[in-house]
Amino acid sequence: MIRYLVVAALAALAPAMPASADPIPGQALGFHNQARAFYGIGPVEWDATLREEAKWHARTCSFVPSDHDGRYGENLYVTTSQADDATVLRDAVVSWANEAAKFDVRNHRYAQDISHYTQAVGAKTARVGIAIVDCPAGTIFAAPTKFVVARYQGAVKAAS
Repeated sequence: MIRYLVVAALAALAPAMPASADPIPGQALGFHNQARAFYGIGPVEWDATLREEAKWHARTCSFVPSDHDGRYGENLYVTTSQADDATVLRDAVVSWANEAAKFDVRNHRYAQDISHYTQAVGAKTARVGIAIVDCPAGTIFAAPTKFVVARYQGAVKAAS
């Protein structure tokens, strides 16, 4: 149920994004902050330095966590979908936010790993930078892929 509410909320947001020369910062903030608001968490801010670092890793087309020495949190997402970047970005944020469904409310424990959720939606996360790169066939999967790397400052430092 939560998954569908988050998906619906983020899907409704996509057309409302203003056009600009580089739409990724506005879209990334919009999708993250919509998901965070859904869970009652305050907004994050854009960080251009985090984005440049995310771009550097994304351009490797290597779907493995980067060696960041715990300086920031990181989420990775890859898809063979050739949808537009806004759709891929939305899908990435939805997949990370939907890990909240793995929280065992009765026992106040996480039934499974939710590290992507804690990066994207966690209350301590203050800043985000995201890059999306088209990777050729044979780099991550046999088919061409879109690789999303998100970097978070103030986040819990967990594996990607």
